[in-house]
Amino acid sequence: MPQCWRLDMGTVSNSIPRSTSAPGFAGSLGSAAATACGATAVGVFGLASTFANCVGNSTSWVFFFLALKPLIDLTWRWSFLRFSEQEVNTQAVVGLAVLSLNGVAVLKNAAWRRLPRRVMVMLAFASLSVVFSPSSWAFNELVRLLAGTTFFYTAGPLLAEPGQFDRFAKVFLWAMAVPVLLSYFQWAGLLPYDYWDWLDGQSVGRASGTYPTPLSMSFFLYYAFPIALSMAGGKTQSAWARASAVVFLLLASGALAFGNHRTSYVIVAAQIFTWLAMTQGRKAVVAFLAVLALAVVLSFGWLQTLYAPIGTALSGESDMENGQLFRGRGFQWLLFLNSYASSGPLHWAIGNGASIVAGYDPEDTDVDSVEPHNDYIRILHAYGIVGLLLYLSTLALFFKRAIQLLRSAEEFPRRLARIMLLALIAIVFQSLMMEPMRFPTGVWYLFAIGAALFCVKTAPAPAEGLLA
Repeated sequence: MPQCWRLDMGTVSNSIPRSTSAPGFAGSLGSAAATACGATAVGVFGLASTFANCVGNSTSWVFFFLALKPLIDLTWRWSFLRFSEQEVNTQAVVGLAVLSLNGVAVLKNAAWRRLPRRVMVMLAFASLSVVFSPSSWAFNELVRLLAGTTFFYTAGPLLAEPGQFDRFAKVFLWAMAVPVLLSYFQWAGLLPYDYWDWLDGQSVGRASGTYPTPLSMSFFLYYAFPIALSMAGGKTQSAWARASAVVFLLLASGALAFGNHRTSYVIVAAQIFTWLAMTQGRKAVVAFLAVLALAVVLSFGWLQTLYAPIGTALSGESDMENGQLFRGRGFQWLLFLNSYASSGPLHWAIGNGASIVAGYDPEDTDVDSVEPHNDYIRILHAYGIVGLLLYLSTLALFFKRAIQLLRSAEEFPRRLARIMLLALIAIVFQSLMMEPMRFPTGVWYLFAIGAALFCVKTAPAPAEGLLA
């Protein structure tokens, strides 16, 4: 008997039939399984490579998210689960998707290396702050910051081309028209208010376009007004496009008024004033100021009530410690500044990783220990003095580049520059009372348009003596 049939238990009987089909079948099955696994692996890696190449070489997804974000954010009620301090809703899912896509695009496309490194340094330092002071809240804030700021490395080619920018602007304004019109429905009582406030001893509904707060819509309007102004006055735009932009500006002004958001009134008025001063001259500025003065006179009583907190602050009736300054914001500023000052030299430099005051449970106290209501203080607390200086230097970088483009011989670079200057007005002043860099809308468009400033093709303005 062949040696291969000898087992430890004894000798196998020669009467047992030897089957040659079973081993052959098992071998074929194993070979097929190995081939299938290999093919699957190749397919997965192939699809991943194809996906990465599409993301790296296409800006269609950038266009989709930037242009339609006003509609995406209307789904904020669609909550799926809660992970740590973050409510995982549609906005959170989109934010993670954007961060992933931006990350893939940066890895696949080296064009971003020609952009200023300051933004990358700011993000790296913010990440370092979280590494030194890790927490779920710190990670939450960092992901929000990264998701929007990385548009600086992907959105430039899209928004720096005049035709593509015009397509983006038109879709974005049409998308913004939806919450603007919904604000009118709220004001008319056809839709319920999502946000109520206590003003002059009574509960008052504030139109928000069905976003959770009026500020949520204001963040969009801070970019929509400059874009609409650029279309309304654009010489290369069709008559239909200019007329549509004017209609949007009028409707958006009404929606803004229904929101009763004090800072937004001042910011948008400053944006329109600055735009007219840069493009239309003294007569247009005087006409706008006359219309603005008339609106103030007609609504003086209501405005006096609305801005009462500022009056009490200027008169000395409220201060930081009594919790009444700017409706409690002064106390929040003091709370976070004290937390920062007591954190020690290392954290003075690199921050505490997050904008949350230790020792306060936001669910068990009236103290808002997770929101300082001032972006400069928030960034100082989270990322230290170095992080704050990097952030301010980034805003200065955008400002400097915009001023340079205002001297371009071509209209489109000057148009981008004016939009950025108006956006900076909004971000700088809104940061005194809220935290624009903490919310996706405040970050996405600022850094997307900022990228376009450095990607746009420009020609220097001709010398004055060479003008025809």
